[in-house]
This record gives sequence, structure tokens and C-alpha cells, in this order.
Amino acid sequence: MQSIFHRCGLTMSVAFLHLGTQLMLAMPSAVLAQNIDTEPPQIEFKPVREGLRGDNQVFAATVTDDQGVDSVFLHHRLQGETIYQNRKMQVLGSTGIYTATITTSEMDEAIEYYLEATDLSGNRTLQGFAFDPIERQLVERQVPAATEPVAGSGSGMSTRSKILYGVLGLLVVGALASAAGGGSSGGTGTEVVPVTITVQPLP
Repeated sequence: MQSIFHRCGLTMSVAFLHLGTQLMLAMPSAVLAQNIDTEPPQIEFKPVREGLRGDNQVFAATVTDDQGVDSVFLHHRLQGETIYQNRKMQVLGSTGIYTATITTSEMDEAIEYYLEATDLSGNRTLQGFAFDPIERQLVERQVPAATEPVAGSGSGMSTRSKILYGVLGLLVVGALASAAGGGSSGGTGTEVVPVTITVQPLP
């Protein structure tokens, strides 16, 4: 009888020991499951639709994550190309703003691109896709239209000033002729009468 109780007690002890071991093994797994990061990083990005050909094109986005951002990449290609180039974006201090700059030429027409952010746990977020990229058109720089010179400025003379000087010239010629004619009545030679005319340019 004691042997039976002894065997039953031993069996129950082994069962409790096995149950305790299973509970101890399960508890770290449960705690670990609670600490697993499944949230991907967040990208705040407002696309710029146009840029000037030949200028450096700047791309910027704000990227945040509750556990920390590992990397942010700009995948880009020129319109008509098939392969994307990868450019790692650099964070500006502790602002969470990541930027990258691409050089363009006067012949480039557009840039196709998408963003990829990865956190410390490997979770990934995309803004745009390789098969459906975001596009920035590159336009020619507008040349300012030539403006007409302002009247009275520079070396040129306005039409109004030209008319005024023409009229004054006729008056000067007439005054000289009259003075010369009046002075010749009393003598045999031609008398020269000096005439001084001061002209103030119009504003």
C-alpha cells in the first residue's frame, strides 16, 4: 500500500515539475512576444512636382519610428531609364528630416523615384513604388523679357527730348540769322553776335 502511494506521489511530483518547467519556458516567450516591434516607420513627405533643368534637385522627408530609424533611401532614375540608382538620405541633426540631392543636366526632362525607410527591427515602409514611382518634371528656366529703356535714363534720348532740342535748334538758327542781318546795316563787314542758350534736360 505504501508502495502504491509512493509511486503516486512520485508521479505527481514529476507532473508538477514538468508543468512548472513548461510555465517557466513559456513566460519569457510571452514577455518577448510583447516586446516584438511590428510597427513600420512613418514617412511624412510632400512631393515637389517641378524643378529647373540643370539645377541640383533636393528631396526631403520626415521619418519617425517608435524604436528608431535604421536607414532611409531614395531610389531614383531619369525618365526613360529602367534601373534605379540608390542614394542614402542623411538626417539633419535630431530633426528627423532626411535629405538627398541629385544633380541634373539641361537635357534631363524628369526624375522618377520612391522612398524606402527601415527601422531597427527591419520593418520597412515605402513612399511610392518601383512599378509606380513618384515623378518630378524638370522645366526650362524662364528668361526675363527685355524691358524698354526708361525715358531720360542711360545714354539714349527720349522722343520728347529730341523734339524739344530740335525746336530749340531752329530757334537758335533764327536768332543768329536775325542778329547777323541787323548788325550788317551800319557796316561793310558781317558782325558776329554771340548768343548763349542754356537748356535743362527734361526729367
